[in-house]
Amino acid sequence: MTTQRIILANDSRLVREMLNRIFLKASNLEVTREIDDKNNLAEKIENAEAEWVILSLSSESEMPKWVDNFLNKHPQVRFLAVSPDGSQVKLKSVQKPEKHFINLSLNDLLYILEKQPVQLPA
Repeated sequence: MTTQRIILANDSRLVREMLNRIFLKASNLEVTREIDDKNNLAEKIENAEAEWVILSLSSESEMPKWVDNFLNKHPQVRFLAVSPDGSQVKLKSVQKPEKHFINLSLNDLLYILEKQPVQLPA
């Protein structure tokens, strides 16, 4: 199984630290970068090589609008947006419509990160 590289771009330092500790225990998940400032986030991750970007879900429970443009340029990247309390998660990628999950367990989250294959359009 190949290593899944992750960028943590959550607003909360506590959430970033908790996720980082959890991912350290997974043999095929690697946090390659942590970003604590979401301003100009698309620019900050533009050249980063990662399969996943985990960011904070907005107060409106919506994926940021710039994500669609980013996915058009970088179809290999998948986004997970997590609510501050962890009760909601949205998954977005170029090959699938946005999915909304409620009350995922940590095992469910790890399964998504480890098992969601990248299927690039032909």
